[in-house]
Amino acid sequence: MELDPEDVRPLYADRDPVHDFEHILRVMHLAERIACIEGADRAVVRAAALLHDVCREEDHAVASAAFARRWLADRGASPEFIEAVAHAIEVHRFREPRVARTLEARVLFDADKLDAMGIIGLARLFAYSGVHRYPLWRAIGEEETDADSAAHEFFRKIRFLPERMQTETGRRWAEVRLARMRQAIEWLETEIRGEDLEGW
Repeated sequence: MELDPEDVRPLYADRDPVHDFEHILRVMHLAERIACIEGADRAVVRAAALLHDVCREEDHAVASAAFARRWLADRGASPEFIEAVAHAIEVHRFREPRVARTLEARVLFDADKLDAMGIIGLARLFAYSGVHRYPLWRAIGEEETDADSAAHEFFRKIRFLPERMQTETGRRWAEVRLARMRQAIEWLETEIRGEDLEGW
């Protein structure tokens, strides 16, 4: 069963820009590319990516998996397909680590985390700051992780993502995106201090 992204677009109406339909599409494309390289079931990965953030409750992974089970059953998906998709969704959350029992679940985890890194990851940090009314950026040290800001989200979570990736492809790509993101943040903090201009 191969889902059409347009079938799920209405499920993501009025979302914040960090978890909107564009995020879903980016994760789907990344997941399909990783699935192709790693040999995962592309249809399962695609469906899991399209439904992984459909609910945004406290434990959105469990809630989204429950929704996916009902939604896919209503469309005639096989029980095996439904459980494969639901499992991948249930274990994709960074802050509630659960054991991924399938390659498809590991692929979804990595694709979702890749979208939090690189230049798109930096853009999402700024959007996150806006949604929560945090400062645009707050220059901090790597050990200062108790407060809430876009900078703290980077130092508390995102810089650790490459070591948490679950496929070889995901790890390689995460290192590339994190290096790009770190370089952009270095320039950002230089500009905040006004130290980037000629003659400083």
